[in-house]
Amino acid sequence: MKITTDSNGVTLHREPGDKRISHESTVTHHIRRLLNERDGRQTDDRKARTWRRFYPDKVGLTSCRQGVWNGRRGAGTIVYWHERHQIEDAAEQFNKTGKVFYLVA
Repeated sequence: MKITTDSNGVTLHREPGDKRISHESTVTHHIRRLLNERDGRQTDDRKARTWRRFYPDKVGLTSCRQGVWNGRRGAGTIVYWHERHQIEDAAEQFNKTGKVFYLVA
């Protein structure tokens, strides 16, 4: 699996040999894992943040439960969430098309 990011969000891509995904939360897990591999802690600063699981429904974005955020507060906050959760299952979309998109907020 690999991810690509742009100004609109992050896309998880399926590569040859990748297994099917059975749950939406697994999609979120892989996005978080790959973002952490890409951005990992590059300093010894214990306050450096890493990508974490995020529940958009707890902050009033939507009823969606799938998202990740970069652990920063204020101007540096980046949130990716599955804004199409009501019309598509992220795992099914990944399995069917080979990719799934999470919008930046």
